Amino acid sequence: MNKKRKIQQIKLMQNEKALRSQKRDLKKSNCKPKKDKGGILDLIFKKEPKRYTVEDTIPYLRLLKSGICQLDERHFSKSIAFQDINYQLALDEDRDLIFNQFANFLNSFDPSISIEFSYINQLGRNEEMKSAIQIPDKKDGFDDIRFEFREMLKSQIVKGNNGLKKSKYVTFTVEADNLEQATSKLERLEIDILSNLKSMGVRAESLNGEERLKILHDVLNPNKTFGFSYKDLKKRESTKTYIVPDEFNFTPSRCFKFGKFIGSTSHFQILASELSDRMLSEFLDIDDNINISFHIRAIDQSEAIKMVKRKNTDIDKMKIEENKKAVRSGYDMDILPSDLITYGEDVKSLLKDLQTRDERMFVVSIVFMNFARTVQKLDNTIAQISSIANK
Repeated sequence: MNKKRKIQQIKLMQNEKALRSQKRDLKKSNCKPKKDKGGILDLIFKKEPKRYTVEDTIPYLRLLKSGICQLDERHFSKSIAFQDINYQLALDEDRDLIFNQFANFLNSFDPSISIEFSYINQLGRNEEMKSAIQIPDKKDGFDDIRFEFREMLKSQIVKGNNGLKKSKYVTFTVEADNLEQATSKLERLEIDILSNLKSMGVRAESLNGEERLKILHDVLNPNKTFGFSYKDLKKRESTKTYIVPDEFNFTPSRCFKFGKFIGSTSHFQILASELSDRMLSEFLDIDDNINISFHIRAIDQSEAIKMVKRKNTDIDKMKIEENKKAVRSGYDMDILPSDLITYGEDVKSLLKDLQTRDERMFVVSIVFMNFARTVQKLDNTIAQISSIANK
């Protein structure tokens, strides 16, 4: 028994020595930490200026006719609308192909680019949907068939989804010194994104300024129609004038009022180790007003590897502490808590992906925005979303 304990103590001392060496290597590689100018903590604790008008609440400086939006002095964005593909109906091998193509699509973005996927469901947009399916007559003898087909589509819209309009967008943001530099970066990115979406079989098109303004207007004014042209824009007049609601009221803090509607935002906290590929479609199957935004930013590869290595060192330290407890209590030091073993394996797998498979690590924020005319209706929708999330 004494011989076994002596062997365990020698093994423990070797593990501690290896851990100290690992810490020294990690400290050397990170001896001059760079200050993260655009870090998450800076964004969280950044003091917001006071905003006095409804227009001041909309966080952009200008939205140009070309579709480029200047968010602040150094950040510019552009948007692309895209359509659905039959992912759920596809064969397993086709799903794997689509999934891998999407993973490669995300891995193509470097840390200087911010990506946002927006999924917007809105009720009561029957007239827009009717105008979208208009098939013009051609006076070629088939106009009766066209008329019948138009009426059939209109009746299906009314019966099928209560005028529920579903839209999907991807918005990409870059940092640049001026508009000319931003335009060059955004156009290059736009071509790459459209090409990647096309390779996945997804129909997509770029949005101009009026189309982007219409999206913002419809989100902020669900009961109004949008009528704006850049010809109507006067000198020194902001495009915000044409999209803002009558009022914003952010008290109480649990929800906010905009125009005649009450809205609420919530974030998605991921506690599960795996997520179903049907998660998003289940949220979007809710026949109600819902906006879902995925804000995605890649972490610099070297920083991501250092971060995972630090976690790996922490887990090794915890293992040694557990070994010490076991030796002191006279137990076998190789018996460790199951969660510690699981976390250790997950971290090592993640480190392998980052180092050998050229995978990227991302910071992802998932935000939901719901609105209704009454607090009770709003609470019912949020409860429905929570029920799906808890699965």
